[in-house]
Amino acid sequence: MRPLIFLGISLLFCFCNNDEGVGLKVIADQITLYSAAGLNSNKLQVLKKGDLIEDMGTVGPFESVIEWNGTSLQSPWIKVQSDAGQGWVMAALLKPASVDHANWLRSKRLVCYFGADLAQRYNTWIPASSDIQSDVQLASWYLESVVLRDTFMGLLSQRAEPSEYATALNYNWLRDLLPGYIAQNVPGRISPYLFADYGQLLQKAKNTSGPQDDLFFEMCASIFPYDHIESFFPVWKFQLDDRTSVSQLGSGKHLQVLRLLEEKGPAMQAFQAELTRIKNQVLDDIAGKDIGYWQNEEKILAELDEISKSNLSVLGNEDRLVIQTRMNMFADPQANGIRVNLRSGQ
Repeated sequence: MRPLIFLGISLLFCFCNNDEGVGLKVIADQITLYSAAGLNSNKLQVLKKGDLIEDMGTVGPFESVIEWNGTSLQSPWIKVQSDAGQGWVMAALLKPASVDHANWLRSKRLVCYFGADLAQRYNTWIPASSDIQSDVQLASWYLESVVLRDTFMGLLSQRAEPSEYATALNYNWLRDLLPGYIAQNVPGRISPYLFADYGQLLQKAKNTSGPQDDLFFEMCASIFPYDHIESFFPVWKFQLDDRTSVSQLGSGKHLQVLRLLEEKGPAMQAFQAELTRIKNQVLDDIAGKDIGYWQNEEKILAELDEISKSNLSVLGNEDRLVIQTRMNMFADPQANGIRVNLRSGQ
């Protein structure tokens, strides 16, 4: 994955958005107004069904889970103004008077987890999906989706939820967050990870003018041939189990992908940032730190030699230096920490 820059999150910090002044109606039989976000805060007032309060535009940085009407209810906290003063309530127990309830609650959750600026960026991006008509527009929309996905996933992986809520949280809301993405559980992660569904995105590309998006998503689908859904195990890796893999260098897959980038890349200028990312992932799998190789040394060196002697313009001077350096390391694989022929079980 590309390097990410994440925003710091503190449980003492509250996020603001642009909903200040929105009228809200209580939809539960009764709810409690608290002095701060969280069920352990001081209780200020009991609000009844139908009571009207005002959104102050501030969202707490975590969600709480309660039992409501026989089911589990998960909600972010928001600051409101009641006739008795200001306090905090669970947003899911309220309904806005002037905006769509589902979108309003989703926006609150986005601010809760990712901050107001990123939530606004998402809210600007999401409507653009319905206006896409050309391959360039789809490329721009998709590239922004990758940035949003990577940032969302990075921020979620760094969150430290309050202990009383952490085990009860449900992340099903992620499944409808990004069109064109599939939420899948990943070992070692509490929340699911969003993977691009290239089959779905390819169908979207077929409805636009221009060939660039068709070519790009066809290529991506070929990198994940099993079901055309992105994963941590592209075609150049050999999956050992649900969590780990080793390089398939020596099988010809790396050269195959590099040649595909060489052949198709010039016709996909709108996707150059993603094409560069794919190339860098291939190179990282060739010469990254602590990489193990499934194939034997002879096959690995044969593919490295073929890549090195190729005239692929997709490889710059630094890329070729990386490849040559890795080839030189095979003069003494053991001393250089290189593990080969892992398929033999040795």
